[in-house]
Amino acid sequence: MRVKDQEEQLTLLPTYWFPAQTWSIRVGAGGMNNTTRFVDVEGTSYVLRLYETHRDMDKIIFEHRVLLALDKEKDKLPFRVPVPVELPTGGTVVRLDASEGKLAALFTYTDGCNPTWGNTRQLLQFGEAVGQLSSVLAEISMELNPVYPPYYEIEHIHPRCSPDSIHEFCLHPPEPFRQQRDELSYIFGRFSAFYKAIPALRKLPHQLVHGDINGSNMLIDDDGQIAAVLDFEFVTLDVRVMELAVCLSDLIDITLPVEEIRRNCKAFYEGYRQSIHLEEEEIALLPLLIELRRLDVFIHFLGRYLDSVDAEGVLVDIIHNTFDKTKWLQMNGSALVLTLLK
Repeated sequence: MRVKDQEEQLTLLPTYWFPAQTWSIRVGAGGMNNTTRFVDVEGTSYVLRLYETHRDMDKIIFEHRVLLALDKEKDKLPFRVPVPVELPTGGTVVRLDASEGKLAALFTYTDGCNPTWGNTRQLLQFGEAVGQLSSVLAEISMELNPVYPPYYEIEHIHPRCSPDSIHEFCLHPPEPFRQQRDELSYIFGRFSAFYKAIPALRKLPHQLVHGDINGSNMLIDDDGQIAAVLDFEFVTLDVRVMELAVCLSDLIDITLPVEEIRRNCKAFYEGYRQSIHLEEEEIALLPLLIELRRLDVFIHFLGRYLDSVDAEGVLVDIIHNTFDKTKWLQMNGSALVLTLLK
């Protein structure tokens, strides 16, 4: 569909929810996986999302059911989560037949801006919020089965990235990636190590996890307090400690001194552990799970490249990042675990 046609569709979408009310629509910042607009209706604002990466109604219904369950537990959370708005005809999802079958939904709005973690006090607060959310998610039991697999089922991340195709790409890279041959070979070695650990991962405690909590999926208010956790698109059943691993992965900035990275991770974990008690075997597997997060990102962007969504340079940057961070974890992962256990 042409961009102009999609914009016309977006401007008409609020009619599905507000057929007899006056509303206006304004541009909002969207992520890689969706297009976002803000809808103002007689003094109340909402967030309109057009899903861009899939047309799977079941995935969105599961996400919305989790969000509605969280809304029932909102008194247990000091921040907000988006709540899907029901259509007058029932349900919370619209399929746009004139837009290649894309799906759209409307959510409640929370004012705020994305945070940057500049000191250990803020990281402590970040960890507290993640622990609080994880604690409430652990109490939710869903009748529906999740559509997204857990992180460790890595063969399901992208339909074009089977274990065999990953093996072929990493050990026999095509011409545009020959200069990254050594990095790709190392990355594949980490895949092999991960596959051997899957039986141990399956034995760890499982629960619902957000799976993608980072600064871009959070809001803070004018006082710097966390106001909302957003974007539950990838919520699924996974090992409990994976939520922590995803957050720590983003905190490991290898351009920083090792001691500063450990200090930042420790501050986050001190906040997180106020609501969640992890067993030592869960913490011991953290370096591998943080690597898994980076491998997941690599596969995601490899799939985007194979689908001609991203240019070669995007995947080259991801290869460098994946290599650097997995190498860092091999050298410093055990010490990081000891830091958290102190």
